Amino acid sequence: MIILAFTAEEAKAIGEKLGLKWDKFDVEQFKKGMDVELEHGSRDSMTNVTNDDPLITGKIALAHLNEFPDYYDRLEKMEKEAKEFWEKK
Repeated sequence: MIILAFTAEEAKAIGEKLGLKWDKFDVEQFKKGMDVELEHGSRDSMTNVTNDDPLITGKIALAHLNEFPDYYDRLEKMEKEAKEFWEKK
């Protein structure tokens, strides 16, 4: 079964298993990250490295959030700008 998204409750539980304290970013930012990082899961066999494993997916999201606590907000903005740019090409 392909996971399409995580609930906030699932993201919080996974974050707590990874030892997160929620002082640098909130559950919603972590959930957004986990949802984005499902692109490394079974939805695309060419890029499947996590097999939708929640802990591995959470670790990928955490790695990015450790770089920038608002990583996924910035990613969303960048992807929107890139889409607009490439639609004009």
